[in-house]
Amino acid sequence: MATQEYTGTIAAWKDDRGFGFIRTESNNKEDDVFIHISSLNNMSRRPRVGDVIHYDLIEENGKIKASNAIIEGVEPFHDSSKNCNVLLIVIVTAIISSAVTFAVIKAL
Repeated sequence: MATQEYTGTIAAWKDDRGFGFIRTESNNKEDDVFIHISSLNNMSRRPRVGDVIHYDLIEENGKIKASNAIIEGVEPFHDSSKNCNVLLIVIVTAIISSAVTFAVIKAL
């Protein structure tokens, strides 16, 4: 896992709007950093006030905001559909191989 450059805590979170503010290590409200839900890297839950956040900073439209953020102690969401796709490919390949083998044996 890549290491994010900055660490802070969620000082405010508006779950219905999908954004909040990170209180930086300076502990000064004026230094709070904006964070949008899209900046969180597939976290398995949404942030809560008090969560420790590791993040990078980017400038967008002249404003600084958090990017590439993770919530400390929360596992990222893993897309299990990828595992299902691999299993489906294996099953289909096995069925096709069996059908071809059966056809070859029957032809002999």
